[in-house]
Amino acid sequence: MKCYKCQSEDKVKAGFTRGLQRYKCKNCGCFFSVESKSDVKSLEQRRLALEMYLEGMGFRAIGRVLNISYGTVYQWVKKWGESVSLPKSQEPLEIVELDEIHSYIQNKKNYCWSWIAVDRFGKRFVDFVCGKRNTATFIKLWNRLKDKDINGFCSDYWKSYSELIPEEKHCESKTETFTIESYNSRIRHYLARFKRKTKCYSKKQFMLENSLKLLFLKLNKQLDILS
Repeated sequence: MKCYKCQSEDKVKAGFTRGLQRYKCKNCGCFFSVESKSDVKSLEQRRLALEMYLEGMGFRAIGRVLNISYGTVYQWVKKWGESVSLPKSQEPLEIVELDEIHSYIQNKKNYCWSWIAVDRFGKRFVDFVCGKRNTATFIKLWNRLKDKDINGFCSDYWKSYSELIPEEKHCESKTETFTIESYNSRIRHYLARFKRKTKCYSKKQFMLENSLKLLFLKLNKQLDILS
Protein backbone atom coordinates (compact mmCIF):
# COMPACT_ATOMS: atom_id res chain seq x y z
CA MET A 1 0.00 0.00 0.00
CA LYS A 2 1.24 3.46 -0.94
CA CYS A 3 0.00 6.78 0.40
CA TYR A 4 -2.66 7.97 -2.04
CA LYS A 5 -1.53 11.58 -1.53
CA CYS A 6 2.26 11.47 -1.95
CA GLN A 7 2.75 7.85 -3.11
CA SER A 8 5.24 7.22 -0.30
CA GLU A 9 5.64 3.67 0.99
CA ASP A 10 7.01 4.91 4.34
CA LYS A 11 4.10 4.27 6.71
CA VAL A 12 3.13 2.93 10.12
CA LYS A 13 0.04 1.09 11.31
CA ALA A 14 -2.56 3.32 12.94
CA GLY A 15 -5.37 1.09 14.14
CA PHE A 16 -8.49 -0.06 12.27
CA THR A 17 -11.45 1.65 10.66
CA ARG A 18 -14.62 -0.30 9.71
CA GLY A 19 -12.64 -3.51 10.22
CA LEU A 20 -9.88 -2.45 7.78
CA GLN A 21 -6.24 -1.82 8.67
CA ARG A 22 -5.41 1.92 8.76
CA TYR A 23 -1.99 3.46 8.12
CA LYS A 24 -0.35 6.85 8.71
CA CYS A 25 2.06 8.15 6.11
CA LYS A 26 5.36 9.19 7.77
CA ASN A 27 6.11 11.53 4.88
CA CYS A 28 2.96 13.72 4.76
CA GLY A 29 0.98 12.57 7.81
CA CYS A 30 -2.02 11.45 5.75
CA PHE A 31 -4.18 8.58 7.06
CA PHE A 32 -5.37 5.88 4.67
CA SER A 33 -6.67 2.32 4.90
CA VAL A 34 -6.35 -0.88 2.89
CA GLU A 35 -8.96 -1.60 0.25
CA SER A 36 -10.04 -4.94 1.74
CA LYS A 37 -9.39 -7.15 4.74
CA SER A 38 -6.27 -9.28 4.55
CA ASP A 39 -8.29 -12.50 4.82
CA VAL A 40 -10.74 -11.70 2.00
CA LYS A 41 -10.38 -14.24 -0.81
CA SER A 42 -10.52 -13.14 -4.44
CA LEU A 43 -13.38 -14.02 -6.78
CA GLU A 44 -10.92 -16.01 -8.89
CA GLN A 45 -9.91 -18.10 -5.87
CA ARG A 46 -13.55 -18.78 -4.99
CA ARG A 47 -14.32 -19.83 -8.55
CA LEU A 48 -11.28 -22.11 -8.55
CA ALA A 49 -12.50 -23.74 -5.32
CA LEU A 50 -15.90 -24.43 -6.91
CA GLU A 51 -14.30 -25.89 -10.04
CA MET A 52 -12.13 -28.15 -7.90
CA TYR A 53 -15.18 -29.26 -5.91
CA LEU A 54 -17.07 -30.11 -9.10
CA GLU A 55 -14.05 -32.06 -10.38
CA GLY A 56 -14.21 -34.59 -7.54
CA MET A 57 -12.20 -33.02 -4.69
CA GLY A 58 -13.51 -32.82 -1.13
CA PHE A 59 -13.61 -29.71 1.08
CA ARG A 60 -10.51 -30.68 3.06
CA ALA A 61 -8.48 -31.50 -0.07
CA ILE A 62 -9.39 -28.13 -1.62
CA GLY A 63 -8.46 -26.37 1.61
CA ARG A 64 -5.05 -28.06 1.65
CA VAL A 65 -4.32 -27.18 -1.98
CA LEU A 66 -5.46 -23.55 -1.74
CA ASN A 67 -4.12 -23.10 1.80
CA ILE A 68 -7.48 -21.96 3.19
CA SER A 69 -9.89 -23.37 5.76
CA TYR A 70 -12.06 -26.24 4.53
CA GLY A 71 -14.90 -24.56 6.44
CA THR A 72 -14.55 -21.56 4.14
CA VAL A 73 -14.90 -23.82 1.08
CA TYR A 74 -17.98 -25.41 2.70
CA GLN A 75 -19.59 -22.00 3.19
CA TRP A 76 -18.90 -21.00 -0.43
CA VAL A 77 -20.47 -24.19 -1.83
CA LYS A 78 -23.42 -23.85 0.56
CA LYS A 79 -24.03 -20.24 -0.52
CA TRP A 80 -23.75 -21.03 -4.24
CA GLY A 81 -25.98 -24.09 -3.94
CA GLU A 82 -28.69 -22.09 -2.18
CA SER A 83 -28.54 -19.32 -4.79
CA VAL A 84 -29.17 -21.49 -7.87
CA SER A 85 -31.96 -23.73 -9.11
CA LEU A 86 -32.56 -25.99 -12.09
CA PRO A 87 -34.45 -23.99 -14.75
CA LYS A 88 -38.06 -25.04 -15.30
CA SER A 89 -38.48 -25.79 -19.01
CA GLN A 90 -41.84 -26.56 -20.66
CA GLU A 91 -40.40 -27.79 -23.95
CA PRO A 92 -41.59 -31.27 -25.02
CA LEU A 93 -39.37 -34.23 -24.18
CA GLU A 94 -39.43 -37.51 -26.08
CA ILE A 95 -37.95 -39.91 -23.51
CA VAL A 96 -37.07 -39.32 -19.86
CA GLU A 97 -35.04 -41.98 -18.06
CA LEU A 98 -35.41 -42.48 -14.30
CA ASP A 99 -33.08 -44.05 -11.75
CA GLU A 100 -31.79 -43.77 -8.17
CA ILE A 101 -28.26 -43.36 -6.87
CA HIS A 102 -27.26 -43.54 -3.23
CA SER A 103 -24.97 -41.59 -0.95
CA TYR A 104 -24.79 -41.14 2.82
CA ILE A 105 -25.93 -38.63 5.44
CA GLN A 106 -23.93 -38.28 8.69
CA ASN A 107 -22.55 -41.83 8.53
CA LYS A 108 -22.27 -44.75 6.14
CA LYS A 109 -25.13 -46.61 7.75
CA ASN A 110 -27.59 -43.88 6.86
CA TYR A 111 -28.35 -44.15 3.14
CA CYS A 112 -29.78 -41.23 1.19
CA TRP A 113 -31.19 -41.89 -2.28
CA SER A 114 -31.22 -39.35 -5.09
CA TRP A 115 -34.01 -39.96 -7.63
CA ILE A 116 -32.93 -38.52 -10.96
CA ALA A 117 -34.64 -37.77 -14.28
CA VAL A 118 -32.55 -37.40 -17.47
CA ASP A 119 -33.60 -36.31 -20.96
CA ARG A 120 -32.32 -39.09 -23.24
CA PHE A 121 -32.03 -37.12 -26.48
CA GLY A 122 -31.34 -33.69 -24.98
CA LYS A 123 -28.51 -35.22 -22.90
CA ARG A 124 -29.30 -33.18 -19.79
CA PHE A 125 -30.60 -33.53 -16.27
CA VAL A 126 -34.28 -32.64 -15.91
CA ASP A 127 -34.89 -32.82 -12.16
CA PHE A 128 -34.15 -34.75 -8.97
CA VAL A 129 -35.21 -35.26 -5.36
CA CYS A 130 -33.39 -36.75 -2.37
CA GLY A 131 -34.76 -38.97 0.37
CA LYS A 132 -35.55 -42.59 1.07
CA ARG A 133 -35.87 -45.32 -1.55
CA ASN A 134 -39.65 -45.51 -1.33
CA THR A 135 -42.73 -44.42 -3.22
CA ALA A 136 -43.28 -41.39 -0.98
CA THR A 137 -39.99 -39.90 -2.20
CA PHE A 138 -40.68 -40.72 -5.85
CA ILE A 139 -44.06 -38.99 -5.55
CA LYS A 140 -42.18 -35.71 -4.99
CA LEU A 141 -40.27 -36.18 -8.25
CA TRP A 142 -43.32 -37.43 -10.12
CA ASN A 143 -45.32 -34.32 -9.10
CA ARG A 144 -42.68 -32.21 -10.84
CA LEU A 145 -42.67 -34.36 -14.00
CA LYS A 146 -46.28 -35.36 -14.56
CA ASP A 147 -47.40 -31.99 -15.95
CA LYS A 148 -44.50 -31.70 -18.37
CA ASP A 149 -44.91 -32.63 -22.04
CA ILE A 150 -43.09 -35.99 -21.88
CA ASN A 151 -43.87 -38.72 -24.41
CA GLY A 152 -42.50 -41.67 -22.42
CA PHE A 153 -40.53 -42.82 -19.37
CA CYS A 154 -37.92 -45.57 -19.08
CA SER A 155 -36.88 -47.10 -15.78
CA ASP A 156 -35.75 -50.33 -14.15
CA TYR A 157 -38.16 -52.64 -12.33
CA TRP A 158 -38.26 -50.80 -9.00
CA LYS A 159 -41.91 -50.96 -7.88
CA SER A 160 -42.35 -47.23 -7.17
CA TYR A 161 -42.16 -46.39 -10.88
CA SER A 162 -44.96 -48.73 -11.98
CA GLU A 163 -47.17 -47.54 -9.11
CA LEU A 164 -47.32 -43.97 -10.47
CA ILE A 165 -46.34 -43.84 -14.14
CA PRO A 166 -49.19 -44.67 -16.56
CA GLU A 167 -48.58 -48.03 -18.20
CA GLU A 168 -48.93 -46.68 -21.75
CA LYS A 169 -46.08 -44.20 -21.12
CA HIS A 170 -43.82 -46.51 -19.15
CA CYS A 171 -41.11 -48.87 -20.38
CA GLU A 172 -39.53 -51.10 -17.70
CA SER A 173 -36.17 -52.47 -18.85
CA LYS A 174 -32.59 -52.29 -17.64
CA THR A 175 -31.48 -52.06 -21.26
CA GLU A 176 -33.47 -48.83 -21.72
CA THR A 177 -31.74 -46.89 -18.92
CA PHE A 178 -28.34 -46.65 -20.61
CA THR A 179 -28.32 -42.83 -20.66
CA ILE A 180 -29.03 -42.32 -16.98
CA GLU A 181 -26.62 -45.09 -16.00
CA SER A 182 -23.84 -43.21 -17.77
CA TYR A 183 -24.92 -40.01 -16.00
CA ASN A 184 -24.83 -41.82 -12.65
CA SER A 185 -21.21 -42.71 -13.32
CA ARG A 186 -20.49 -39.04 -14.05
CA ILE A 187 -22.02 -38.08 -10.69
CA ARG A 188 -19.74 -40.57 -8.95
CA HIS A 189 -16.77 -39.19 -10.87
CA TYR A 190 -17.40 -35.48 -10.28
CA LEU A 191 -18.64 -35.45 -6.65
CA ALA A 192 -16.40 -36.91 -3.95
CA ARG A 193 -19.36 -37.74 -1.69
CA PHE A 194 -20.77 -40.10 -4.33
CA LYS A 195 -17.59 -42.06 -5.02
CA ARG A 196 -17.58 -45.72 -4.08
CA LYS A 197 -15.60 -46.46 -0.90
CA THR A 198 -15.24 -42.72 -0.31
CA LYS A 199 -14.34 -41.10 2.99
CA CYS A 200 -16.45 -38.06 2.05
CA TYR A 201 -20.14 -37.87 2.89
CA SER A 202 -22.71 -35.19 3.69
CA LYS A 203 -23.59 -34.16 7.22
CA LYS A 204 -26.88 -32.66 6.05
CA GLN A 205 -29.24 -33.56 3.21
CA PHE A 206 -29.42 -29.97 1.95
CA MET A 207 -25.67 -30.04 1.18
CA LEU A 208 -26.17 -33.18 -0.90
CA GLU A 209 -28.95 -31.37 -2.79
CA ASN A 210 -26.85 -28.22 -3.22
CA SER A 211 -23.98 -30.29 -4.62
CA LEU A 212 -26.24 -32.05 -7.12
CA LYS A 213 -27.79 -28.77 -8.27
CA LEU A 214 -24.38 -27.24 -8.94
CA LEU A 215 -23.13 -30.34 -10.78
CA PHE A 216 -26.28 -30.71 -12.88
CA LEU A 217 -26.12 -27.05 -13.93
CA LYS A 218 -22.46 -27.50 -14.82
CA LEU A 219 -23.10 -30.63 -16.92
CA ASN A 220 -26.11 -28.93 -18.53
CA LYS A 221 -23.80 -25.97 -19.35
CA GLN A 222 -26.05 -23.64 -17.36
CA LEU A 223 -23.81 -22.82 -14.39
CA ASP A 224 -22.80 -19.16 -14.11
CA ILE A 225 -21.23 -18.19 -10.79
CA LEU A 226 -20.55 -14.45 -10.66
CA SER A 227 -19.79 -13.88 -6.98
